[in-house]
Amino acid sequence: MLITDQYRAEQAALHAKGNYGTAALQYGQLVWGLLNSTGATSILDYGCGSKRSLLQALNPPETIAYEGYDPAIPDYAGAPLPAELVCCIDVLEHIEPTLLDNVLDHLAELCDPYGFFTVHSGPAVKVLSDGRNAHLTQQGPDWWLPRFKQRFEVYDMQPIQSGFVVVVRSLQSSTQLPRPSKLRALIAPESSKSASTAVIGKDSSNAGPPQMVLKYQGKRIVFNTPNTMTAWRVKTLFEKEPDTIRWIEQMVPGSTLVDIGANVGMYSVFSAIVRNIKVFAFEPESQNYALLNANIADNGLSEQVLAFPLALSDSMQLDRLYLSEFSGGGSCHSFADKVGFDLKPRKSAFAQGAFSVTLDQLVDSGAIPVPDYIKLDVDGIEHKVLAGARKTLANVGVKGLIVELNTHLEEHNAVIEMLQSVGFTFDPLQVRGALRKDGLFEGVGEFVFSRRSTNTIDFNKTFKIGVPRQQQGRLVMNHVLGRVAQAVTTEQPFPYLVVDDVFPSDYYAEMLEHFPTPDSLRPIGDTKRVPVDAYRERNVVLFTDEEFSRITPDQQRFWREFAGWMYSDQFLNFFVQKFALYLEPRLDRIMAADGVLKARGDALLVNDQTNYAIGPHTDAPHRLVTFLFYLPKDASMRELGTSVYRPKDPAFTCWGGPHHAREFFDRVNTIEFLPNRLLSFPKTERSFHGVEQIMRANVNRPLLINNIRVLNSVTH
Repeated sequence: MLITDQYRAEQAALHAKGNYGTAALQYGQLVWGLLNSTGATSILDYGCGSKRSLLQALNPPETIAYEGYDPAIPDYAGAPLPAELVCCIDVLEHIEPTLLDNVLDHLAELCDPYGFFTVHSGPAVKVLSDGRNAHLTQQGPDWWLPRFKQRFEVYDMQPIQSGFVVVVRSLQSSTQLPRPSKLRALIAPESSKSASTAVIGKDSSNAGPPQMVLKYQGKRIVFNTPNTMTAWRVKTLFEKEPDTIRWIEQMVPGSTLVDIGANVGMYSVFSAIVRNIKVFAFEPESQNYALLNANIADNGLSEQVLAFPLALSDSMQLDRLYLSEFSGGGSCHSFADKVGFDLKPRKSAFAQGAFSVTLDQLVDSGAIPVPDYIKLDVDGIEHKVLAGARKTLANVGVKGLIVELNTHLEEHNAVIEMLQSVGFTFDPLQVRGALRKDGLFEGVGEFVFSRRSTNTIDFNKTFKIGVPRQQQGRLVMNHVLGRVAQAVTTEQPFPYLVVDDVFPSDYYAEMLEHFPTPDSLRPIGDTKRVPVDAYRERNVVLFTDEEFSRITPDQQRFWREFAGWMYSDQFLNFFVQKFALYLEPRLDRIMAADGVLKARGDALLVNDQTNYAIGPHTDAPHRLVTFLFYLPKDASMRELGTSVYRPKDPAFTCWGGPHHAREFFDRVNTIEFLPNRLLSFPKTERSFHGVEQIMRANVNRPLLINNIRVLNSVTH
């Protein structure tokens, strides 16, 4: 089977739209180049769509036999014949993942001998009727190449915007034709592209080897790109391992990173420039090591990044490094054992000499310091590297590490237990999102480990929840924590994070539906939380049994269930761990006094009205973490968000209490008041925030505020 009936109907409906299925129009010149260089006289347009746009682009003479095939289009769904050039353009990323191997096998049968395929690795603009992105597979060359190589000889590959193009020869074909021209000669240079918040482009000022420039957060990073793989690594830096980028962006500037399996230095150079990190990089493969040093030199990092041509393992050893391919930017190499990433025997394209040491030997000898962070990605022998680093890992100076692990390997599962035994923990939600769901690397993903906090936390429940937490509540909590786990903390002017789509969309709609009517709320001064005449424009319902008696039974049920998971140990402790870096000094003082942190959730539903304003303040001293859940129906009040401030006097701090005059502060940012958004921050002596006066008439600004409230005798 190549396509299910349901998906066939979906594709037929999409192809009926005017702008769908036209991607092949831009490849006419390139395909003509392949036809001319090989002398091919037949072409199969695989996945031609209803418009057969490749036929329009080529307008081939009678000497070139053209056939269009598309199982979703009845007119072109007949069994296709093999062709000397099979073009599969804007198709593979759309194939149902469970049927992708069938389609690749079909292509291998039809290519006689050559194929030209395009693959887009990012999301499409269009979505399917069930809400899925139209690109059902969003993977880069590292994921696709093993699948191609099982069926084809890969002749050439070049990057395109958000993906790559590849020329292959089927391993099943015996037809002899001239070798195709190189794609580089047929593709015009691309202009600069955007990726995430970065801008990537060619370095036109460079007269030497090819380079690409990445501009990110006002910083300029240069990478040498002598081939397709290195160019792809630059283009997909923010897509390939997003958890690694988020992990790096939360590092404390001036820290030390050991990058084991540095490859050409993508993350070494990025962390050095973006976070001002000192890096010790280890890469044994000769071509990668040369490019790693070139990238260090071209970015002026010789005093900040030091690279060694060493393998790290569980012993000091002189042996072979078995290469999966002899090419700069390549990966899946293996030291000492001729195995793949799955530790199964595999063939090697080339073997070079290499020398290994252990991380413990390097630290014990004083060659490198105890690192703050460790990044480990060596495609299979991670367990050996960590076995040789156990002493270093037990040192509390190591704050965290990120490791690519294969959950199908006993050796890698043992690594997880070992790291937990020496004081590390990981977030199952982060791992669940990082693990590949299918394909060759199914079950492989990045595990982010952090040093387990030694603080003991006692979450004290004072609100009678009354309704047991339901399955929906657990699912919602997992969604929220998953979104927060992926969020990057902004550190200036104080640490805070902003999370969009924090609740599932259907649950957010329920929250709006169950928000109390204005007449159910009362001024916050009436609750004795503030002086009776203060902030009369802020109306609230506290999460207490007495306050809940003023809302409807259905609203009570909903918000009690909400509190069931929002007040849970798992939810509150997650945020303490998320902000542990910034809370640790405060927690240490509390622990020194009482031996245990006593805390509880403290929530209220809020409706701010016209003229409400609150000056810069850091929150009351008993607050540990603040959550501001924005609850508008739409984006029409975006300017009414909470603002963050910086004192004009850099030395000024405040542990809580007064709300200060704005003239003594600079407003750094206003977090727009958008639907389904969370603003959260740890309470510090610098967490100055407030709300500018609401001047619009007839405003109702709904939100839910929750705090982790410290109950100890010492609060800070």
